[in-house]
Amino acid sequence: MVMGLEEGMQFWASLAVVLAFFGSVFSYFVLRPLYEAIQDLRLTLKDLRDDMKKSEERRHVLEVRLAEVDQSTRSAHHRLDDHINKEG
Repeated sequence: MVMGLEEGMQFWASLAVVLAFFGSVFSYFVLRPLYEAIQDLRLTLKDLRDDMKKSEERRHVLEVRLAEVDQSTRSAHHRLDDHINKEG
């Protein structure tokens, strides 16, 4: 059962068409959803990084405000102590 050159080329051409078909089906049903999921994950991670950066900036602002309130409270206590000591 020896194939001729033309039959062999037809076999390989048919095999190439079948493999190309299955490759495109695999790409459409497997690779495309994976790629979309990876893109969604990438966007989610970017959003998380942005949220973390904003949170860090807000935390820093709150730390500065807390330090200002602490200093103001110390100053007020110092003034009250001075006032009490003058009257006392």
